Amino acid sequence: MDSHAPFDDRFARSVQTPEEAEIVLHAFIREGQQADSQHHVREKSKGYDLYLPWLMEVVEYVIPLEDHEPLGLLELQQLYLDVAWRMVMKGVLRPGPKMVNAATDTNIYGLAFTLMQGVEI
Repeated sequence: MDSHAPFDDRFARSVQTPEEAEIVLHAFIREGQQADSQHHVREKSKGYDLYLPWLMEVVEYVIPLEDHEPLGLLELQQLYLDVAWRMVMKGVLRPGPKMVNAATDTNIYGLAFTLMQGVEI
């Protein structure tokens, strides 16, 4: 899967490496920017560009690709959390809402991210 491919929930459930997980996160963010998102990313992401609880809900019950041995859900969750933070360190994402005065859930620390200003995915 290339870095500009559309979001694929089966691939998202089957990732094994940080590189694959980053491809998925890019695709998930791009899908959330579309008004007609198949996975309702825009509606379910609570105003963030990347809302990891929704990604995990989308992939939790998906059948992995046939030629992949899937990670356990806890391992997969940790991989996505680590890669999201890696994207923060690269200057692609920042933790938190898009606006200072945006309503936020106090239980989302480290789970919800916004694209840095000027970054396109």
